[in-house]
Amino acid sequence: MSKENYLELRNKREAWYKTIGKVYCPCLQSSVVFNSKGFYHMRYDGTGTIRHIREQMYKMGLLPLAIPVIKNASKIYHYSNEYSKNIGKYVHYWALREVVGKQQTTVTVILRKVGTGNLTFHSIMKNRCKIQNGHP
Repeated sequence: MSKENYLELRNKREAWYKTIGKVYCPCLQSSVVFNSKGFYHMRYDGTGTIRHIREQMYKMGLLPLAIPVIKNASKIYHYSNEYSKNIGKYVHYWALREVVGKQQTTVTVILRKVGTGNLTFHSIMKNRCKIQNGHP
C-alpha cells in the first residue's frame, strides 16, 4: 500500500464525508450528525495518537456502509454512558450493528453524544465491537 493510495482514499472519503451532514436513525428516533470529530477519530485513537495507515484505510473503506447501518439498524447493540471529569459532562455511546452492503457484511457503527449535544457519528468497524471501560 503506497502513501499515494492512502492520500487518495483519505481525500476522497473526507470530501464525501463533509457532504453527509446528518442522517436520520429510526432506531434512536434522532438524526446523527457527521461532524469533523467523527472523521478525526478515524485517523486518531481516543488518546490523540495517530492510527496506523492500514487501520485508517480499513475504517475509511467501511465508511460508506455507516449510512445504511444507521438507517436500517433495528435495535441498539450496546449502550453505555460515563461521566467525563475532563469535560464535566456525561458521554453516551451507542453501538448499532447491521448486515449491509453487496457482500452482506456485519458492520458496527458507534454513535456518541456529549452532554445534551448532538448525536454524532464516532466510529465504524466490521464484525466486532470492542467494549472498553464500559463503552465501545
